Order: sequence, then structure tokens, then C-alpha cells
Amino acid sequence: MLPNWTIPPHNLDVLGAGGGEAGTHRDAGEWHLYPFHLVFERETVAFFPFIMDGAALTLKGRPLACAISSRAAGTMRLQAPEGSLHRHRLYRSLGLDPMQVFTCTQVHSQEVLVLEPESLREGPQADGMISGDPQGCLAITVADCLPVYLYDTESGGFGLVHSGWKGTGIALKALQLMEARWHTRPEAVAAVLGPCIGACCYRVDAERARAFDHEFGGPLGAYPLGPVVKGAALDLQAANARLLVNAGVRHIAWCRDCTFTDERLGSFRREGPSYTAMAALVGVFHPQVYG
Repeated sequence: MLPNWTIPPHNLDVLGAGGGEAGTHRDAGEWHLYPFHLVFERETVAFFPFIMDGAALTLKGRPLACAISSRAAGTMRLQAPEGSLHRHRLYRSLGLDPMQVFTCTQVHSQEVLVLEPESLREGPQADGMISGDPQGCLAITVADCLPVYLYDTESGGFGLVHSGWKGTGIALKALQLMEARWHTRPEAVAAVLGPCIGACCYRVDAERARAFDHEFGGPLGAYPLGPVVKGAALDLQAANARLLVNAGVRHIAWCRDCTFTDERLGSFRREGPSYTAMAALVGVFHPQVYG
């Protein structure tokens, strides 16, 4: 079974609230930040929960979890011949039937699929999915790009998107679809920003930095994780946190591990063309990794 997440999980740094990276400030109606580091079970998969008001959340009383695979688990790319073997091994270790898992062929877009039980399980082109099926699991692949996990605590709807610099804004598209589908209120949503390449390492050319700052920065609104461009580097987490908070989301957990510097994680920039694509998943798991 999963760890008891009714108490603070062992891999969370802070179960506090705040308006900024240090989590030292709290005002009514402001955002709540929950920073954490990854802890891998048997070196292959890390679990982390949705957090709201300092407590881990469940889906209809069951432990809803976010997860990500490690480099040690192998590449999960849909296009790689070995990817299918690695994915199915991972699914089995999570107590999942592959028919429970929905994936998509990612194209760095803002396309989000609204899933039904009869939806195609693997392959449609998109970079995000939302579902209201508590028996289903969503999976994408990442290797420097940011996985964003969303959970509507009122309807039970949840989503997962792949947000690189080209697709930044896709989290808002998913949120809008959740609002249209389930009348989701952003204030009732818990979000998790998973591991990605950090601003410490994501240096880009000046033109791209200016364009990113122009589109996702600006003088108005909140910056819960600071500027979206830091010097010559993009901060994907800061951009997504800004978008979500300004849309009304108030509870965000965020991973402090950088895919480029942490060799447990896959990174296109560090590994090159033979990079390890990690699987990011959200669902109710019954993992065997806990033995």
C-alpha cells in the first residue's frame, strides 16, 4: 500500500504556506506553496501527493498520487522499441493494468484531451489529458519539460500536462476544460509542479528569453516563485505557478529537483539524443515497490 499521506509525507520539505520561495509569508486569499524533493522507491519511482491546507488529499477516500519514474527505470518513450517494455513493467509495479493507463503522443502543443472510458488508450497527439474516472491513470513523458498535475477536490476530476517552453500555457487550457466539464473552481484545485530543468540550468538565447518574459511576465499579477526569466534562463515552474495563481489556484506543491543536475532524472540537455524519457503519472496506485 501507499504511505499514509494523512500525515506529512517524508519527502516534503515544508507543509506550510507562503507567498514566495521560502514559504514564510501567508495572507488570506493568497497562495499556499509546498516545496518538496523526490524520494525514489527502489530507485525506480517517486511518489508525491496533492496537498491542500497542509494535508495530503485522497480521491473518494483512496490515496490519489502523483508519480515519476527515474533513469534507472529506463526510457518510457512511446517511439522507442524498449519504451513499451519499460512502461508495462512500471505499470505492473504500480498495480496497474495497462488498459487503465491513458497516454498521448506529445508534440509540444497546448492540446488537451478530455478522456472518456472508451477513449483511445495510447497514441493520440496531444500534450495533456483530463479525466473524471477514478479507475483511470494518466501518463505523459518528460525529460527537462515540466509535468503539471491538477486535481479538483470537489468534482474528483484530475489532469496531467506536459509543459515545455513552447507549450507553456497548457496548464491553463486544462484548467479551462475542467471548468467547462465539471464546473471546477480554481480555488478548489490542488496543483503539483513536478521536476524539470531549473532556472539554474535552462539558459536560452536573449530573443527567446525576451519573448518568454513578454508572454508570461508583465507588471500585473502575482509571481509566487519569482520571475519567469532569471538572467538568460527560463523558469518553467515560475511561469506555470504565475499562470495558475493568477487564474485562481491557491495550492501548489513544487519539486525542487532539477533534471539537468540530478542524475537520477532524465534530461535531454544533459544526455543528448539518447536521453531517458521519464513517465509522469497520476492515479490511484497499489504499488508493489513497497513490497
